[in-house]
Amino acid sequence: MKNPAVKKYEEEVPQFEYNIIETIKLSRKIPPIATRFDEISKARKSSRIFRPNTIEELGSVLWYSAKVKSTFLQKNGYILTHRGTPSAGARHPIDILVYNMEMLDQNHMYYYNPFEHSLNQLANSYCDLTPLLNHVDEIIHIKNATLIWFVAHASRTNSKYDHAESLIWRDAGALIGNIQMVCTALRLNSCGIGTLGEPYISTFFNNAAGVFGTGGLLIG
Repeated sequence: MKNPAVKKYEEEVPQFEYNIIETIKLSRKIPPIATRFDEISKARKSSRIFRPNTIEELGSVLWYSAKVKSTFLQKNGYILTHRGTPSAGARHPIDILVYNMEMLDQNHMYYYNPFEHSLNQLANSYCDLTPLLNHVDEIIHIKNATLIWFVAHASRTNSKYDHAESLIWRDAGALIGNIQMVCTALRLNSCGIGTLGEPYISTFFNNAAGVFGTGGLLIG
């Protein structure tokens, strides 16, 4: 694997649109985290025991870890964003999908829109979710937990960097680590899942170029 390097001329990022059926706006009244950071760091650990969580708890996790805090529009039209998790070149190539069979429609994944702070039900245009859910369940039983999955859009990072692969994977690692810290602060259990979710994620998006799974976690 080669070292990443900034391109002399930044490339245009192709458009990608999610096939959205319904939008759920999450509350913006997020309770502050009163726990000291040193206590959060000491308490953080993975756990395979989960309880049902509420839409408000899920909204808080996404707010602190992935919500867009500010934006900057480049001359070429690309929107750079500042969020709770760092990203190489502020490209944020990782999008978040959410699944919870009790709290949300059990037949659909939901795309988290970090600009609007909303969950957006996705049409299962090319496949159903059963193969992915069975694949995850063989590793860790989902049961009452909320499944959070990462989908990479490589073109966002590739447009700025040559040999950007390692940057995309580091972005995914930073995101899962931050979400687990936030879960600890909110007294939610979490556990990373040792799979990329492939080929199920790529199939779900009809094998769109540069769109693939980069892992995920369970929270609850």
